[in-house]
Amino acid sequence: MNLQFFLKRILYWAGYSVKPLRTPRSQRKAAGERKDPALLRRALHAVDPYAGFDPSPYPSDVQGWGGESAAFKALITELKPALVIEVGTWKGASAITMAEAAREAGLPMHVLCVDTWLGALEFWNDHDDPARYKSLQLKHGYPSVYYQFLANVARRDLQDRITPFPQTSSTAAMWLRLHGFGAPLIYIDGSHEEEDVYADLRDYWEILDAGGVLLGDDYHWGGVRLAAERFAKDVGGKIEHLHDKWLLRKSRA
Repeated sequence: MNLQFFLKRILYWAGYSVKPLRTPRSQRKAAGERKDPALLRRALHAVDPYAGFDPSPYPSDVQGWGGESAAFKALITELKPALVIEVGTWKGASAITMAEAAREAGLPMHVLCVDTWLGALEFWNDHDDPARYKSLQLKHGYPSVYYQFLANVARRDLQDRITPFPQTSSTAAMWLRLHGFGAPLIYIDGSHEEEDVYADLRDYWEILDAGGVLLGDDYHWGGVRLAAERFAKDVGGKIEHLHDKWLLRKSRA
């Protein structure tokens, strides 16, 4: 029994749950060993998620918040990323904006969309909220908004540029580390709860390429702002603001 396992057992017996901050070193790829983003979809999906999908039952509905921000085009123009990782996608508004900006610029950029498509806390608080609860499109009590996302992407003919990853942000981050994928631009727009946001920032900072940008939304939410400020202090970074978004830049050192 190794020391780390023994210490965890003691903490569990004392009533504490311990999460590893990082994937074990033996399971991580160094930044210089990053895989080609073009291989990501095939590594993630045995079958193309759009194969055989019929968008016709889902009328166009790209409703979202801040999905058309000018910050996306500005950063894509600056960084020219081959891959963008988005954490929190909903109906795909921001992913579509980024993919279309790259297509217009002639950049072979891909967007990986990480989301459970189950909705954040606030989506379940008001049954009369048309933009949140009703947009979950519950069927037998389970959200089906994921298919609205697929339809929105298909109607813009962006299937070759946008790949869904229906998973929790923490598990997705572990998968990306394990398989050696990283990105120079990562957009965090999932939960608004402080500890959730902080965990996302911590997990995806490790996946962010040197010289890359961690972009965030909803700075006006207390939980988001507190998490961003705490994390920036931890990594010795400075929060910048670009249009309606906030960001942290990772040094090249």
